[in-house]
Amino acid sequence: MNLPRPLGSLGAGFTRIRLVNIRELLGHRLRVTTSLLVVVVASALLVAVLGTYGSLTASVQKLSATISGTADLEIAGIVDSGVSDELMGEIRRDAPAARSVVPLINTPVFIDGERTTVLGSDNNITSISGGLRDAVSKAAGGEGADLTALMSGISVGKATGFQKGQQVSINGVETTVTMVIDAPEADTINGGRFIFAYLGLAQELTAHQGRVDSILVTKEPGTTTEQLREQLNSVVEGRAVVVNPDFRAKQAETASSVTRNSTLLVSLISLVIAGFLVFNTMNMAVASRRSSIAMIRALGGRRGPLVADLIGEAALFGLVGGLIGVPVGVLAGRWAIGQLPDVLSSYGATVEFGLPVYAAPAAVIACVLACCGASVLAARSVFTVSPIEAMSSSAAAGPQSGRGVAVKVCAVLGIALIVVGWIMANTIKGQVVATAGIVFCIGMLLVAFAITKPLVAAVSALAGRLGGPGTLSAVNTERAPRRAWATLMTVAVAITVGLCTSGVMNNLVSSITASLDGLADTDFYVSSQEKSSIPDGPIIDPAVAAAVARVPGVEQVVGGQWASINVGESRVMFQGLNPGTSAPFIRKGSPEVIDEVLAGRGIIMSGTLAGNLGVTTGDEVEIASPTGYHTLPVLQLVDYVTVNSGTAAISQDLLSEWFNRPGDTFLQVTAAPGVDQEQLRGELEAATAGATTMPINVYTGQEGLDATKASVEQSGAFAVAIQWIVAVVAAIALLNTLLLSVIERKRELGVLRAMGASRKFVQRMVLAEAAAVAAVGSLLGVVMGTGLHIVGNKILTQTTSVQVQYSPQLIIGLYVITAFALCFAGAFFPAARAGRMNISEAILTE
Repeated sequence: MNLPRPLGSLGAGFTRIRLVNIRELLGHRLRVTTSLLVVVVASALLVAVLGTYGSLTASVQKLSATISGTADLEIAGIVDSGVSDELMGEIRRDAPAARSVVPLINTPVFIDGERTTVLGSDNNITSISGGLRDAVSKAAGGEGADLTALMSGISVGKATGFQKGQQVSINGVETTVTMVIDAPEADTINGGRFIFAYLGLAQELTAHQGRVDSILVTKEPGTTTEQLREQLNSVVEGRAVVVNPDFRAKQAETASSVTRNSTLLVSLISLVIAGFLVFNTMNMAVASRRSSIAMIRALGGRRGPLVADLIGEAALFGLVGGLIGVPVGVLAGRWAIGQLPDVLSSYGATVEFGLPVYAAPAAVIACVLACCGASVLAARSVFTVSPIEAMSSSAAAGPQSGRGVAVKVCAVLGIALIVVGWIMANTIKGQVVATAGIVFCIGMLLVAFAITKPLVAAVSALAGRLGGPGTLSAVNTERAPRRAWATLMTVAVAITVGLCTSGVMNNLVSSITASLDGLADTDFYVSSQEKSSIPDGPIIDPAVAAAVARVPGVEQVVGGQWASINVGESRVMFQGLNPGTSAPFIRKGSPEVIDEVLAGRGIIMSGTLAGNLGVTTGDEVEIASPTGYHTLPVLQLVDYVTVNSGTAAISQDLLSEWFNRPGDTFLQVTAAPGVDQEQLRGELEAATAGATTMPINVYTGQEGLDATKASVEQSGAFAVAIQWIVAVVAAIALLNTLLLSVIERKRELGVLRAMGASRKFVQRMVLAEAAAVAAVGSLLGVVMGTGLHIVGNKILTQTTSVQVQYSPQLIIGLYVITAFALCFAGAFFPAARAGRMNISEAILTE
């Protein structure tokens, strides 16, 4: 019975795959497992990175949705001093497109040293359906109370530990807990540690009399959001910013950019490495299957279906490895969430791991595409297989590797990609620049493939200098160039990944330290924030400065202020400078510029902020503030790190006046000569504790700098962990490749033994080849790793707020030594096995 042609072709395809592909896979379990493992790692890393940083943004978005509900727009204070509550009346009068105008207090206070979010509004909050309103309503309904009856006290989240009816004192204000909110909707607000009060009381608790943090607005039916935005901007006139309610999520995304971009860069490079190792696997598969492929060709098989089978096999690697990597990535992401610096505390958000919808499909698709793309070059070898090879197994070595049109194409394409990657790293702004690392890495691998012949010749020449066993090893290398190239490239990529990642992170930390020159000069800081955070508030009680000045051994006390300012939907940091302030801006700015800034006649800012604002030195910059618009000339641009959209410095008098923020957020304390530092610290801590009830931190300038460095190192910890995972997988692949190289030469090694070669001679021959491969692979890895390191610095320069300067790493020697150790370790056991093999069995091996 004849089957229809399509079914017959399909059946033939399945038979071919079963006899050739699946049988070969089952026969090389170690090689398959190694390749699959690296794909799993690549998939897991992508899922972990996308899930981790997607969770940061999603957590803030969830918080915004809980509080703002169905609000269409938000009028947010430019700084934490908020906006005048009189603005609500102006909006109701002059913005006809506004339907609901809802005031909002959203300010942290410290209760027993714990950060607690205070939320406040009026009865209009019921017009905005959101999680906060629903949580309050449910709790009130469950306790049989009316919302209006709760106006006399506060409602608290369960995590505060307060009980209903309890009398509490907050910032010196006595009040009563009228309700405890225990609802899932409330957990997103600072982990349930919050207080809700009606507007008047909330303003009193947060010292916001006459002011609110923001105003939520919904539009009238029939009007558009843009119409409402235009009317609100006309009313506000620069005294606040009109933004979408989820603008804090964008700020949080920017704040986590250093960590996200460094880990994403390493993850994407790991994906390229996964593709490379799959290419090696497919390349070796073609080499080992030449006789069976030739037999199929002799029986009438066409090249096209055979190539499709190999690409399909690679796609299977990508699919299976990608799917296995998804749950592994979820677990890694949950672990990573707890290891990241706390960038969301200022938003009052609780970070919860949640896998974005796109993360798993994106990771799987990326793995499949990487594996298929990598297999194309290997699959082209099928076209060099002649049916006549079915008659002889000696042709299986594949000496033609590295010749022909494919080599020229790879050389041209590789050089082009290296140039394009370099240009991208130097010109593209934003997160997309991370793709420059992929382009550059692929370009280097293609060039390395194109120079297979010189690389193999170098291995052969080096091995030939290692005595008689080395000479014979050189001959074996020349007969199997594909195997030698695959092994030395595995060494090279392991060194490349390690050198690039460690180099980029070390340079980032050192560059950040250099950009903060002057921070460690101060003897002590007295701040309302921890030493690892920018001291941007709250304002320190003036009694603290007076108490500190009275401490014996204190020579000078200079106040200063940092302010977090909303510029549109972005967040920038402003520092207020006083005469006598010790700060990086003072160190970086010229004396003339600093004098002008202190006199209130100009502004000095980071290059990142200048780029975001589109200004340069000499331009006038318009600054929106609660007191209206103000203009200052840009006097100088400096290199200054920040986790937000940029930094700037003006005189503290202007900062206090324009932004309604009189006072200091930190004090710089200079000790008198000869004073015992530790004793002085204790006295400062005692003095600050007795002067105010708010938490005050005392730390040295060096501790502040070290904490900043530690925060950056913590940000890069995930990237470094990724590096070691990839390096370990590459090491396993290297050991596997060396072992297979001996197993596949079992017959020829047996012939050598039969001809009189001693066990020691065979062992030395294998070790000589490993030594030559390690030397050439290490040198190539150092070159590739250095190139990728430089490009990685360029990428992080574009995505962070600091100029990451390249400096060579002393650890290069350690990576080279490790590569040699791995090669010798990988070759030792195969060499011992080769020396012990039974001559008769080896000769009979086919």
